[in-house]
Amino acid sequence: MAKAQTQTGSKAIRAAFADAKRAKDEADALNVIDPDPNLPREGINPGQWPGAPFDNMPPDCPVKVVGRDSEGLVYCISTTGNLRKIERWDMPALSDLFAPKLNTLFWSWPGFGKKKVYDADTDSMVEKLVVNRVERDKAMMAIINEAARKPDFDPHTQHRGRGGWQDSHGRFVWHSGGWLWMVDGKRLEQARPAQHDGFLYTKQAGTIEPWAEPVTQEESPARRILEDLQTWNWQRPYLDPVLVLGWIGTALMGGALKARPIIFATGGAGVGKSRLQEVVRSALAGAVTQSVNTTAAGIYQRAKTDSLPFMIDELESKPGSTRAESVIELARVAYTGGDISRGGQDHEATTFTARNSFFFSAIIPPPMGAQDKTRMAMLNLSQLDRPGKSGRDLVLKPETDGRMILRQIMDGWKEFNDVLMPDMATILGEQGMSARAIDTFGTLLAAARLLVGDKVLEEIGLPVADASHLGELIAEATSADRTENLDHWHKCIDTLFQSQIDAWRDGVKPTIGGVCELLRIGPQAGGWDAKGARERLELVSLGCFDRGKVDANAGAVLAVPASGPALHRIFGDTDFHKGGWYTALKQAPKGIVLPARKVKINGSTTHCLLIDLEAFERHVGAGL
Repeated sequence: MAKAQTQTGSKAIRAAFADAKRAKDEADALNVIDPDPNLPREGINPGQWPGAPFDNMPPDCPVKVVGRDSEGLVYCISTTGNLRKIERWDMPALSDLFAPKLNTLFWSWPGFGKKKVYDADTDSMVEKLVVNRVERDKAMMAIINEAARKPDFDPHTQHRGRGGWQDSHGRFVWHSGGWLWMVDGKRLEQARPAQHDGFLYTKQAGTIEPWAEPVTQEESPARRILEDLQTWNWQRPYLDPVLVLGWIGTALMGGALKARPIIFATGGAGVGKSRLQEVVRSALAGAVTQSVNTTAAGIYQRAKTDSLPFMIDELESKPGSTRAESVIELARVAYTGGDISRGGQDHEATTFTARNSFFFSAIIPPPMGAQDKTRMAMLNLSQLDRPGKSGRDLVLKPETDGRMILRQIMDGWKEFNDVLMPDMATILGEQGMSARAIDTFGTLLAAARLLVGDKVLEEIGLPVADASHLGELIAEATSADRTENLDHWHKCIDTLFQSQIDAWRDGVKPTIGGVCELLRIGPQAGGWDAKGARERLELVSLGCFDRGKVDANAGAVLAVPASGPALHRIFGDTDFHKGGWYTALKQAPKGIVLPARKVKINGSTTHCLLIDLEAFERHVGAGL
């Protein structure tokens, strides 16, 4: 691999200078004097601005009214840029809105009182009317009136927190807490959080900011990080470290992505899982939340409206606990940005949209369904050749690595979306990989290509220049993981086929699948015809037909009714209980499950779905 060379020299100096200048500008902005509320402002006396007290908001008001929600609660952006939901119209709430410009609050809605003050002209104390309180009702009426002029505001869908986002023009937006960042060409632009493109961004605690200077692939810390990642003993050394690097990139892309792939690293004690998390966490320092023992509730209470990533170590399944499963469920929802609702102590539901990336590690992963595994890249680690040593002294630069990678993402966002992602989708799609697999593996590989370039990936064994070879390699490397992720209809048939026929008279308990296989191959190949198979299948409420009897182009057929005592027992403890098997089978591709028809089983005629056993065998044999 080409030697990694992090940005140095004049470009690094310019970046450091830009950081220092921005910090000074922010400090200066906080020190702006708020004039005495008794003094005129732009020639306007206290409380006498056009539209006072509530037909308009005061001129240059530092508080911005956002709107009202469906319950009539008013939302404002405070003077400091934070979102506030106004539930009480008392002085503490108004003070919180206007601080540190409380004089402006007093000047806008002044309450007057007499006070003795020194008069220099007469060299004596005289009584004067001065501003000594706030007319809170007038302030309340002005703010509510302004909110009523605005469109309704839904904080759960229109409020965006920290992390990566995409606007309606396809531009990448990074919210660092104190600033919004975008790239125009190669020029980095920043603005205060505000309403932008139909979404509200508000000031929050700071996270990382993009590097002030453009970062090339040759200068990127991603190359050094990839070299470090290669020192682990991966099951797929040409692929797994690249997927981890890709996750670092997608973790920062966050809410801007259509799908946020999940990484799950597994391996026994001593393989370096915790050390791996340390390396990834260092690359994302300041933007990632890492935990060893957490719950789904703890995560979404921390995430709120952010799209920042989470890393969970030791996500083991424990007897009697569903903690791990609930965390994985949250990650699954966040994969495509689903809504999560949770009840509160006041009996009101709290709803938020999860758009966070997740990195898990464990010795033995908790039980997961296909809906979870299809969203994950499962990475297996083996024991290191030298326990306790990765074979390389790792270099961690948390102060700069994540910021430089973020700048690469911002500069390369158009290339990522317009070139790299479509390219990976074509390459993997030609190998028959599903849309979900492309969203997972294609997104990770496209991000890695953006960060280090194709030449580096070629050097570690990924034939990026040969699209056909690359697609075959990725399809083969991930085939074992993907074949575990059966569709519901396929899983339903597997469950049925693996079930035994308990009441067989010869003392042998064949499986339904075994009987179906003998029916499929037919008497000519040593199997059974429909008559022989039917004797056994009717014991579990199933029927069957010989090859060509249902359709001239169909093989032997298994008939599955919507009800039956034996089927209720077979599927009783599965996802397909209470007749759910019938719905699942309807989801099969055309030609595998044929349209329903009436079939006589055990002397009773009932509607059944028909499984073409030959078509199903071809589907399984093709590895689909």
